[in-house]
Amino acid sequence: MSEEHRNIVEEESWGQKWRRVMSGMQAPHESGEYKFATAELHRLFGSWSASAMSCTLVLLMLLLWAGSATVSRSQGGFEVLPIEEPTKKKPDPPDQPDPTPEVPITEDAKVPDDLVGPPQKDVEKGMNVDADVHVVDMDPGTVCNFKGVSLLKINMGPYSTRIGSGGKLRLSGENGDGDGIGLTAVRRALMWLKERQEADGSWVGSGSKTAMTGLALLCFTGHGETPASKEFGQTVERAIQYLLYAQEESGRFKDCGAHEVYGHAIATYALSEAYGMTKIYMLKEPMEKALQIIIDGQQEGGAWDYGYRKGGRRDMSATGWQVQALKAGQLAKAENEGLADALYKAVGGVKSFAGGDGGFGYTEPGKKNAMSSAGSLCLQLLGHADDPETANGLAAFGHEKPSWPKGGGGTYGWYYTTQ
Repeated sequence: MSEEHRNIVEEESWGQKWRRVMSGMQAPHESGEYKFATAELHRLFGSWSASAMSCTLVLLMLLLWAGSATVSRSQGGFEVLPIEEPTKKKPDPPDQPDPTPEVPITEDAKVPDDLVGPPQKDVEKGMNVDADVHVVDMDPGTVCNFKGVSLLKINMGPYSTRIGSGGKLRLSGENGDGDGIGLTAVRRALMWLKERQEADGSWVGSGSKTAMTGLALLCFTGHGETPASKEFGQTVERAIQYLLYAQEESGRFKDCGAHEVYGHAIATYALSEAYGMTKIYMLKEPMEKALQIIIDGQQEGGAWDYGYRKGGRRDMSATGWQVQALKAGQLAKAENEGLADALYKAVGGVKSFAGGDGGFGYTEPGKKNAMSSAGSLCLQLLGHADDPETANGLAAFGHEKPSWPKGGGGTYGWYYTTQ
């Protein structure tokens, strides 16, 4: 470049020089205009391109932070809170009466309809399970670690009645303690279970370690607890981790005790409720694999037996747990082929134990307390609450008054009868 040419370039303004560069970039590559433009671009941007990129990223982050939301972290998850401009409340003028006088509440008082909200729909009549959005953010390759899971909004679906605003049980009082002895007993039981959870997330009891873990987890999910819960979140998370660890590649659960049909169904039931309440995607495939074992193990008549055997013998006790697990999977929106057919066939399977004088038997039609409770509950879960077999089953044990520890079929009878 000649000295005269250099002086002309240096005397140009930024706008003039930029127009020359842009014009030169459109000229033929062998022309001097093009070479000048590329040289200027390299001189202007080559030395500070890295700094410019860093500044651009910082600027974008600041813009996103300022215009979106503040995020506060709580144990087990995150809560997104919109930014609100602080407002100052003007003090009331002195010596002025309260503009909203207190209205005494009487037994006839009625809450305005616009404060009540929409009525809860019955599950069988089409509850919208996908009403809430869930956001799951996890580390690729994670199998049993929920530390990378961000539960921004939990999809409770048909389980939404278990919790209210702030994640508290709808029927409980402040901090979930409740006013009655029943809810206080429930929380004491949950604390007892929390204190006795093993290091691997399981619970040890008589028989199956996997079944005990499933039963304990069902206690927490029944109280509306998830991995995002403040007090019991870690307990729930570790229990789910153990069930994932205890599941084999085929979908069967190990350490299920002498009669695996019980332990497998209980663990499947618990895992299905956990997925249905959280929609953590990593739980979907394990749930569906476990459900498929139950579907494939159903007998032609609709019942189940030990070891998922297909032959002659059938078992109302085993059948009861399979029905509960399949129903939980259905509520969780499992996509197993044959799930709907299995639930339909289960109606006939349960009814095959119904006795002529009311009640349900164990391996044949009859009238046994715990089995009568189980049969009646299963038919209600299957949408047949109004069938004669259900009514007769309820009547068969309606006079029973469970007493600890053996009355009314013992703990097993208590489980079904109270429901």
